Amino acid sequence: MAIYTLNEPLSSLDPHLREEMRFEIKDLQRTFGFSILYVTHDQFLAMALSDRILVMNLGVVQQVDTPLNVHQKPANRFVFGFIGLSNFLEVNLQGDEARLKGGSDRLPLSTPPPAEVTAGGRAVFASRPSEIDFVAEGGVRGVVKRCAYLGEIIDYRVDVGGQEIRIRKGRRTSGPREGEPCGLVFFKPHRYGAEE
Repeated sequence: MAIYTLNEPLSSLDPHLREEMRFEIKDLQRTFGFSILYVTHDQFLAMALSDRILVMNLGVVQQVDTPLNVHQKPANRFVFGFIGLSNFLEVNLQGDEARLKGGSDRLPLSTPPPAEVTAGGRAVFASRPSEIDFVAEGGVRGVVKRCAYLGEIIDYRVDVGGQEIRIRKGRRTSGPREGEPCGLVFFKPHRYGAEE
């Protein structure tokens, strides 16, 4: 079976042509049945084209898996931060509670964190901007610093206990305005050691 290597072949194209060409490359690969080793820093392109993704950091393999597993079950903090938009909140752990560093707000602990995460009583909560909801009451408290309209989505920058995170919601979802306080609920947060 033939294997072709492509190194950032679409990087100099405008966004519309780049999107069109990624479908062309995938169609050619399927039609003729050859394999492509596609080298790119463009995570969205990698997710769209790949059957398998290999993530490297400084020449060391971090994870080899399907695009879905790399995104939803990242092997470590580096992979979580590299694939997809990500937020990291520093927390202090006390027993079965996690509190924002320098604050009193609690973050959800659906299961006890593994021992390697709890070492030193500090950890990092990682979340995707699309897996955070605004709530009228309760939740982790924050203040909206910026709202950016990006067509179909609104990108929020929210200060949470002195740490900034991003939240992305559909443009039809009503959310707080700049300067307004808000409550946040995190879905499917990942936990990593503070030194990881």
